[in-house]
Formats: sequence, C-alpha cells, structure tokens
Amino acid sequence: MMIQVRRSIKFSVEFTICLMLLLTISAALIGCLDKQTEEEFKVAMLLPASKSDAGWNALAYDGLVLIEKELGAKIIDVESKTMPEQEQHFRYYANKGFDLIFGHGYEYQEPAKAVAPDFPDTIFITSSGGTVTDNICPMNLRVEQPAYLLGMMAGMMTQGNKLGCIGGQEIPSVKSTFIAFEHGAKTVNPEVEVIQMWVGDWTDAVTGKRYSEALINQGVDFLFPNADAAGLGAYEAAENALENGKIVYTFGANLDKSKISPNTVLANAVVTPSAFLKVAKLVKDGKFKPQIYTFNMLKDRAITLTYNPKMKDKIPQNVLDKVEEAKSQILSGELEVKQIDFTEEN
Repeated sequence: MMIQVRRSIKFSVEFTICLMLLLTISAALIGCLDKQTEEEFKVAMLLPASKSDAGWNALAYDGLVLIEKELGAKIIDVESKTMPEQEQHFRYYANKGFDLIFGHGYEYQEPAKAVAPDFPDTIFITSSGGTVTDNICPMNLRVEQPAYLLGMMAGMMTQGNKLGCIGGQEIPSVKSTFIAFEHGAKTVNPEVEVIQMWVGDWTDAVTGKRYSEALINQGVDFLFPNADAAGLGAYEAAENALENGKIVYTFGANLDKSKISPNTVLANAVVTPSAFLKVAKLVKDGKFKPQIYTFNMLKDRAITLTYNPKMKDKIPQNVLDKVEEAKSQILSGELEVKQIDFTEEN
C-alpha cells in the first residue's frame, strides 16, 4: 500500500511539473505571436473611386500591392469618396493600429488634418497637396513633365489646331496637368487652342463620353483625359469617331491606356508604383521625415513617358525627335515645365 501511495505522489509531482512547463511554453509562444502581431507593418489606402478605373486609383492599388510584396506588409484598401467618409476611414484604420494610411488625392488633406493629431504614431500621406505636419505629408506625383511632351506631340500633329482636355473634378493636381499639356502644345504651335471640360465626377463615363463627342464635333482631333473612370468615355468617343472615318488621337494619364484604346492612344504620362514603395519603406525603416515628397521624371524617375507600340508609327519622326530632345532637356534640368505649386495651396 505504501509503495502505491509513493508512486501516486511521484506521478502527481511529475504531472504538475510537466503541466507547468507546458503552460510556460504556451505563454512564451503567445507572447511571441503577440509581439509578431504588434510588429506587423500595416498599410491602408483610401481611394476616391474604384481601383478598377484603369487610371489614378488603379495605379495607387498597384503601389499598395508592391508594398505588400516587397515589404511583407498587411494591406487593405477602401473606396472613400466623400469628406465624411474620408475622415471616418482615416480614424478607423488609425484606431486599428495601422502604421501608414494613404489618402489618394489632393482632397484628402482636410480629413487628414482633422484626424492626424489624435494618432501621432500613424503616418498620413496624401497623394498631392502641400500640407505638412508631424505626421501628415503629401506625396506629389507630378505628371506635368510627360504631359508637356504629350502636348508637344498634339501641337505638332493637329490638323485643326484644336485640342481637348477632359477632367474629373476641377482640383489643382489635374488643372496643373492640363496647364503643362497646353504649355507643351503652344511651345511648338502658338496658334493651337486647348479646350478644357470638367465632368465634375470621377466615375461618370457617360458624361465623359458626351463631353468628348462635343469636343470632337467642335473640331478637336486630340483628347487628353485625366478623369479616372469618367475619362474612359473619351476613349470610347475617339474609337467611335474612328469607325466613322474621323481620326481622333488620345493620350493616357497616370496609367498606360494603350490597351484601353489601342487604335487611338499614341502615348501616356505614367506614374509607376515605385513612389508608393519608397515612401512606405521610409516609414517602415523609421527614416520617414515630415516633408513634401515630390516624384517626377527628373527625380526618382517614378514618372515616365510611354508610347503605344501599335500606334508609334503614326507619329512622324520629326515629332519623335523633337519630343526626345525636350525630354533630355527636362531630365538635365534645362527645361522647366509650367505647373501649379501645391505648397502655395495650403
């Protein structure tokens, strides 16, 4: 009997020791998991329209996916159209502990200013603008330089001296692109007229098409849409004109639109995803500083000019040569393109 009691006591002690070890190991593992969760780099992106717009929002989403791939970040995106939604979404993701939140547009500055002071450990980046605080900075994606080159092409090739620009909402970042386009056109053709029309919306492709048709009926033979999904209507109008025997060429803004309208797009002013990755890496590495981050053809080469390979032979060689000459002058700093200074806007 005494032997059985001793064995029971020994078993109980051994069991207790094993249980304590298991609990200790479990606690350590949970602590490690918690630490991993805490250290996870989290990036959110607020978009003013659909990421399937083949333009401004699609390029931002490409940048977000690149951040996930290269930095191992946890990412999330959300459509955030109105100012109340923008402020609400900024606050929601900051409250969830996101390290970096992009507001993809000039219009996100005021919502960011309303929320950022409450979350000093979160960095808020607006795509375009001049607002800089301890944790708000703009990332200005300046496509004016390639837009200038597109204007040169149109100014040299137009048959009727009338060019059209289709914008979404009339905000400084888009207006600046059209200023640069007109500057390029009038540099090579002082007689050219550039007509701007504003849809007032980023998603209304029907109105974008209607406005583009109106411009074509006025004699415009080049269209430069910078209106996100609304701008898709311009390409449809140009393709329809071509089917009816009227040649109308187009350009792409922000993303390469060659596949959207393969028979009318000549070239594009493109934003690459590298700009988003560079800013995110600075935040993750703890090297981020509150300042204006500017990306263009001259700096970082995050902005570029691309041609539609199917249509490049439609551009006369003297035009290509003139554009390449101007491009070299831009990259050397010799040629300065007209544009709005966003730092004066806030």
